[in-house]
Amino acid sequence: MQVKGTGIKTTKEFVKFHFADEYTNWINSLPIKSKKLYLVNTQFASWFPIQEAYIDPLDKIIELFYNGNHKEGANAIGRFSADYALKGIYKVFLLIASPQFLMKRASKIITTYYEPCEILISENGNKSIVLSIFKFDQINEALEYRIGAWCQRALELAHCKNVNYKIQKSLTKKDSVTEINFNWE
Repeated sequence: MQVKGTGIKTTKEFVKFHFADEYTNWINSLPIKSKKLYLVNTQFASWFPIQEAYIDPLDKIIELFYNGNHKEGANAIGRFSADYALKGIYKVFLLIASPQFLMKRASKIITTYYEPCEILISENGNKSIVLSIFKFDQINEALEYRIGAWCQRALELAHCKNVNYKIQKSLTKKDSVTEINFNWE
C-alpha cells in the first residue's frame, strides 16, 4: 500500500500548525525510515510506503498530542487535511457541487492519495450518504477516522449543517467493508 507525498506534506503542516513547539520532538520520535521521509523535501506526486509515510507518523501524533485517542487525533488531522485540500486546488468543487456530487468526487480524490484502494459512495437519502471502502491494505482505526473526518469537513465546507458520521462496519474489525455513514441537516 502506498500514499502520495501530499499526505506527508499535510501531516507535517498539521504538526507545525497545531504543535509548533513540539515539531522537532515529534520528528525525532519517528521510526528511522519515517524520520528520513519527513526530513527531506517531499515530491508531492511521488508514492511512498504507507507504513513509514503515513501510519507511523499519524500514530506518533496520536500518542504524543492526543493521549492515544485515535478518534480525537485522527479527526483533528482529517479535518485539517480537508481544509488544506479543499481550500486549495480542489476549492472549485465547493462552488459548484451538491453534497452528493462533492462526496462522489471526494471518493475519487481519496483514491488519488492511496494506492491501491476501492471506495464507493452511495446515496442513502437526500441528506445522507454512505462511503464504503472495499479495498485498503493496512487500513487501521486512525485512518478510518481520518477519512471520516476529512469527508465530514468537506461536507461542512459545502455548507452542510450539523454533519455527523459514524463508522458502521470496519475492515479493521474484520468486516468485509468499512462503511461510514454521513448525515446532515
